[in-house]
Amino acid sequence: MARRIRLDGLQDVLRAIGRIPEAADAARAETLHEWADGVQGTAEDRVPRRTGNLWEALDQRVTEQYGRAEVGVWDPEELEYALYVEKGTSSMPDQPYLVPAFDEHRREVPRAYRAAFRRHMGGAAS
Repeated sequence: MARRIRLDGLQDVLRAIGRIPEAADAARAETLHEWADGVQGTAEDRVPRRTGNLWEALDQRVTEQYGRAEVGVWDPEELEYALYVEKGTSSMPDQPYLVPAFDEHRREVPRAYRAAFRRHMGGAAS
């Protein structure tokens, strides 16, 4: 003799499970942009501004589809100089601005992603 079992709330659970992929994608995109903005802002604050060209050349690229965010200098006219400033030369001391900016924001990513995921799932962020 088969017994019937009633599961209250099962439909709500199944709907929530169905929202996970969309919430994860949205949280990832939000986190990538937040991280790139933070790194770029910190690098801009730290970069030497003798002419301002290197400061202006700092930029970010976010590719949500592949979960990739980059902050750096891609202007061919400033690229070599950007490396010299960051790493120094035999006649110029290093003045790191980009690597310290990455380091400063690296630990924020997991917390920011978790908070964004909770928001996109409809829960409270912590």
